[in-house]
Amino acid sequence: MLTTQYPPVPESYCDYNGHLNEGYYLVMLSLATDTVLDAAGLNAEERDKYQFSAFTVQNNLRYFKEVRQGQKVVAHSHLLSSDKKRLRIWHELRNEAGTETLAAIECLLVGVDMKTRHSAAWPEEIRLAIQTLQTRHARYEWPKGAGNSIAMPEKGCSA
Repeated sequence: MLTTQYPPVPESYCDYNGHLNEGYYLVMLSLATDTVLDAAGLNAEERDKYQFSAFTVQNNLRYFKEVRQGQKVVAHSHLLSSDKKRLRIWHELRNEAGTETLAAIECLLVGVDMKTRHSAAWPEEIRLAIQTLQTRHARYEWPKGAGNSIAMPEKGCSA
């Protein structure tokens, strides 16, 4: 797994309930996406060289435990799947020891040619780096919750 380290959660990231504001979970986990992209050959130098990037097109973020001001956390990341122009990534925000999952997010990204700003197949060198990373991550167990969506009664009020 890839790991992203964070400094202690600052007060400015916390809300009136004294815990990490929901939007900052996404901000922090987007940094974990950068860790995956760097490992997949899309670091800043390669993005500039190929004029190519990856854009997030969908996220499914789940919150399990409070994260409090000053708490140290880490993200563990797993490239679930990939194809000629997409990446499916799983991140878990965990306690500092890495033993407890506090939040999880599943992300879908698409490759983008920055000259046209349209989706495009990965340049060959990047495709090979993604394939290598995908092979390394294939040994990890499929995360519980990957592929899940919001589940609730279809319409109306059932209370």
